[in-house]
Parts: sequence; C-alpha cells; structure tokens
Amino acid sequence: MPIEKARGFMLGSIILNDQDKIVSILTKDSGIIKAVAPGALKKNNRFGAMLELFTEANIFYYTKEGKELVTLSKGDILKSYFDVVSDPLRIFYFFFMDELIEKFLPAEFRAKRIYKLLSSVLKSSESGIDPKKLLLYFIVWFLKIEGLMFNPRLCYNCSSGELREAWIKDDFSGILCGRCRVNEKIYLRNQDLDFLEWIEKNPPEKLEEWSDNLIFDRLLIVFKNKAEFHGEIKLRSARYLKEFA
Repeated sequence: MPIEKARGFMLGSIILNDQDKIVSILTKDSGIIKAVAPGALKKNNRFGAMLELFTEANIFYYTKEGKELVTLSKGDILKSYFDVVSDPLRIFYFFFMDELIEKFLPAEFRAKRIYKLLSSVLKSSESGIDPKKLLLYFIVWFLKIEGLMFNPRLCYNCSSGELREAWIKDDFSGILCGRCRVNEKIYLRNQDLDFLEWIEKNPPEKLEEWSDNLIFDRLLIVFKNKAEFHGEIKLRSARYLKEFA
C-alpha cells in the first residue's frame, strides 16, 4: 500500500465508530477525497487540530484495494483558520461554503480554481471583512468557475448589452431586458449588476469598498437559489443564516 501525498483543505467530517472519523478533504490536484482518520476521536490522537474545518495541510494517505475510502496516515498543518472559522458570528457562513463544495462538486473533480477561490476568501476573512460579503463573493465565483454564471450586462434573449436593469429567467440560465421579460419576478437593479460585474475583476479583500447592504441581502438569496437549482441540492446550512430567514 504505497503512501500518497496531497495538499488540501479539511471539509466536514462524520463519526464512523467509537474511535474513527470520516473526513472530506478538498485537495488541490485530485478534488474531494474521503478518508478514514483512524483514532481521530481519541483524546491524544495523531491528527490534533489538523481536522478542523478549512485547515490547510499536507496529508499522507494510502488506499486499499476494493475500498472507496482512503486511510489518512498523518499530516502537517500549513495554515489554520480556526480563529475566524469558529467565531460564533461567522461559523455558519463557513458551514454554508463547506456544504456547497461537498454537495456540488463530484468526487475526484479537478478543483484547482475552487481551491484557489476558497484560499483567497479564507485569507480575506482574517482581515475582518463582513462574512456576508465573502459568502456572496464565494457563491458567485463558485458558479462562474462551474460555468453557470450569466453575463450581468447581456440579455439572454435578444443579446442587448449594457443593461441597466434586468430580470432573471426562471431557470436561472440568464437575464432578460425589459422588452424580453414575460413573467419573470426576480429583479436586478443597476447597483446589483454593477456589483456582479465588479466581482469578476476584483479580489475579495476589496469587498469593503461596497457599503450597500441591500445588494448583499438581495443577491445572497438569488444566488443561493441558483446554486440549489443547478446542483439539484438543498443547502441545509442556509436555515442558520438570518439572510435566508
């Protein structure tokens, strides 16, 4: 059983038995892998704080023939985000990101751009940026990387450009101008379109340039619903965030 090495972010974990956990890991080169962490529930286990949500680590694991799960051998922490991720005022925003990654991405999907996105959002979180803003940034870029974002200035139907207002199609595939709109109800203001265009050109650490909270409150609901629609999933962590109440 040769030992393999990967760099990854720890995602969610579940209890396997009295001593072991199963942990999901977003690796830089191999997508999501699921690993048994032997003895992870013991008081003095070999992994320590490495298995905390969104800890970045170099991990060593091995596979067994006929087994879907790999076995985690050891690891070295590269960066811990425990202080920001465990903050009671932020934790459910990070749970949402974790759930979106785990439910949306297929196993072993090559996810280098998602990995880079998560890394940049986590680093920005350490500077105190509003987690609501970071979550919206994450969802929009996640959908963009997956090829599911529409052009925020282009009508899906007639290709009119530089829209100043728009309505989102019921299947979330694009936006419509006022002439092409039929019964679509989700309305985007010019400020909303400006922000979506801005996201494509700016890193998350610049999010504090935006102070219009209405943008984030409106768009978080829209893009949470868009992600659920395209992924055919239900994001249960949304129930714990006031923005989705």
